[in-house]
Amino acid sequence: MAELIGGASATVTINSVDLSDHITSATLERSFDDVDTTAFGDSTRTRIAGLGDATLNITFNQDYASSEVDATLNGLVGTTTAFTFKPTSSATSATNPSYNGTVLVTAYTPVSAEVGSLSSFSVSWPVTGDITRATS
Repeated sequence: MAELIGGASATVTINSVDLSDHITSATLERSFDDVDTTAFGDSTRTRIAGLGDATLNITFNQDYASSEVDATLNGLVGTTTAFTFKPTSSATSATNPSYNGTVLVTAYTPVSAEVGSLSSFSVSWPVTGDITRATS
């Protein structure tokens, strides 16, 4: 079994712009509601999966240059946009799947300043609709 260390070469594309070289952390979380189907006479609870949900969490290092973080994200706040997330920068394959979907850009921190610190910020954007997983 192949094992993946860290994610130092993970790739994240937002609105068709690869911002991977400005990202220090990223996770894609998927979950489903737990719907209780227990009926009279059952001796244990039974359940089915309800509605699915997902969140894309990213920590960015800020960059104000053309086609970088601020230029890409500033106009997206309050809108939906496409994302692609892969474990490594290698080609999409069975061992390097690509996760694609649409997020609602609910928040953006254009300026984060602290003496002696790198300007960075984190976001947690809800996914709207389905996530597709590609292996080729």
